[in-house]
Amino acid sequence: MIAQIVAQGERHFLDDVHAQWAAEMGLIRIGEAVAKIPAPVRERFAGQPWRQIIDMRNLAAHQYDDLDPHRVWRTLTRDVPRLRAYLADIVLPAL
Repeated sequence: MIAQIVAQGERHFLDDVHAQWAAEMGLIRIGEAVAKIPAPVRERFAGQPWRQIIDMRNLAAHQYDDLDPHRVWRTLTRDVPRLRAYLADIVLPAL
């Protein structure tokens, strides 16, 4: 879903509140999944800012009225792809 939102471009995202809500829900789901990873496992894979991912989830879930769409866009286009690549390259082969 996040990839589909990003594919439509930043202008579409900034103009479409439904795309923003969907992206925020995607970030919430990512943060929920990361929070469920036991801390010792996250510590073994220190290549990601796990705490910031969880914090972004909390921001999207609880302070959505203060969430800047430009910040969400940066997260979608910079941080989510990095996390996806990291999981594919580092974590999954190690498991």
